[in-house]
Amino acid sequence: MRGATVKSPEQYSRILPILADDSVTYVLGDLVTVNTDGHVALVTNSDEKIAGVVTGFVDRNGVHVAFDTGYNDRVTTDSDNTSDEYVYILVDVGREIWIQIDADASLSQTNVFQYFDLNNSYQVDVGDASDTNGALQLLKLDPEGEDDASMGLYRIADHQLGHLDS
Repeated sequence: MRGATVKSPEQYSRILPILADDSVTYVLGDLVTVNTDGHVALVTNSDEKIAGVVTGFVDRNGVHVAFDTGYNDRVTTDSDNTSDEYVYILVDVGREIWIQIDADASLSQTNVFQYFDLNNSYQVDVGDASDTNGALQLLKLDPEGEDDASMGLYRIADHQLGHLDS
């Protein structure tokens, strides 16, 4: 067969198994990127585009990998994962997913719809608030109604699958 076959994204899950990098501890809910080697890496600074959110861990056969001893949410890969162990991270790569994530300081009503960068794979940097660009865009304050001034509901604004127009 020659040429492309058109496939609809709705035919496929937006959860992709992507090979994990070596010697990294991944936690469910971490924001991740795919590095230049094609491996899942944790978002560590504001310059990295976000591929998605960690939702699980499997081996090369699709069998769930056991969590690290004493934990129910994390897996640490071996130093030879990309050449021998082959743990894959299940990443929700949906372009329009909304995520609840904590910030490093209190948010206020004036921050709604502003953009923020990240301190790391699990925390928003309130000091980087911007009206024009950032990794995440705040949609709602305290989405669970728990009087948590640092919790927000965000959308991924700087997605690795292509920048979403604001």
